[in-house]
Amino acid sequence: MSEEKDKEFIDYVPFRTFPSRLYAEMLKEALARQGIPSIIKGDDIGIMLGSYSTTSLVEVTLWVRKEDKSQCEEIADFMLDHI
Repeated sequence: MSEEKDKEFIDYVPFRTFPSRLYAEMLKEALARQGIPSIIKGDDIGIMLGSYSTTSLVEVTLWVRKEDKSQCEEIADFMLDHI
């Protein structure tokens, strides 16, 4: 029961949707270098030949902490303004 009290609730919100996991992974890495955690969610896992290309059959969403969203906007706009 004490473990439950020690767990911190993190409010993740959907940040951006990308045409493939490749872009989401690139931004996730850039955010991690700034100390910002993120989660990638998508139904592309298991799709053969194409999940790491520039487009995929399904979109992938990057989720970030609610309090980090404005900083993530700046980083994403700088890195991926064309997407």
